[in-house]
Amino acid sequence: MFRIIAFWFYCFVSVNVFAQDITINKNELLKSVSYQFQDSSMNTPRPTTFEWLTSAPQNLLSFVKRIDPRENAGWLTGIVVSSALLIKYDQDITNESQRYGRKLGLISDSKNGRETKTVIPWELKGYDLPFVVPANLNSSLYFIGDGIPQIGIVGGLIGYGLMYNSNHALSVASQNVEALLLTGIVVQVLKRTTGREAPFLATISGGKWQWFPNQEAYNQQVPKYDAFPSGHLATVMASTTVLAHNFPTHTYIKPVGYGLMTLLGFAMLNNGVHWAGDYPLGIAIGYAAAQVAISRNEKKKITTTSAAPISAKKRFQESMVLPFIEQGGFGLTYYESF
Repeated sequence: MFRIIAFWFYCFVSVNVFAQDITINKNELLKSVSYQFQDSSMNTPRPTTFEWLTSAPQNLLSFVKRIDPRENAGWLTGIVVSSALLIKYDQDITNESQRYGRKLGLISDSKNGRETKTVIPWELKGYDLPFVVPANLNSSLYFIGDGIPQIGIVGGLIGYGLMYNSNHALSVASQNVEALLLTGIVVQVLKRTTGREAPFLATISGGKWQWFPNQEAYNQQVPKYDAFPSGHLATVMASTTVLAHNFPTHTYIKPVGYGLMTLLGFAMLNNGVHWAGDYPLGIAIGYAAAQVAISRNEKKKITTTSAAPISAKKRFQESMVLPFIEQGGFGLTYYESF
């Protein structure tokens, strides 16, 4: 809107100061600004209820294709090199982080940062359904990537989409779930393959790697095998990327998301859940999963728009008053769709 006002102000000054004859076609003007008044839902197909699930096989295949070193050699090299460097110094980084965490009062001296949560017992019809809440500031930061904030974001988008019939909001919610599901699949496969010990129970410096661990043993003592890569950071990165792409005018999304990821990474070092070397690949997985979900939905949007072009009535959902300039004068024009 600001650009439209500025444009007409410029035209008005030009007519009065330079006394030039300026002719602008009103229909062309309406056509040029029509996009400014479109509801993004008009261009966005409504996702089906289980589209986030039925698209999983296609998304997984797309994710695997993105690993092609011929197309992404730079990114893959960066991930490998940064991971290798951090893994080499993981124990020192963890020790220093926990030392600083104790200095700040985030963790205690006795429990090595394991005060991650408080479990409140609750039972419903014979089923144990305990509430898990953060025990302190450090554990509150840890819960940033625990899935609860992401569920809240998705729930809010769905609620808004249903209340205001916004296909855009529903699509963003669906993309979030697609990205999180894909992230979870990839992260779990890698965790169950690499078998790296978490810092808080590491038997050797930097944690022992137990490649292709016994899956029954994995399920019985998960922290002994599931440090690499970080699913928490992958989760936050996936949601941040999806939201930032779909709401580009909200420029605060990336700074807030990346800031929270930094705090989360610090908290996980403090409570001994992850090594710093677990982070680069986790972040990369979240980003790639989000890009897969975004790309699939963008292709769907283009296909749907091409098959069913938006009518003029849908493009304008409200009346408008616009200025116009013709030879010898200027004025206002009123437009309303009906």
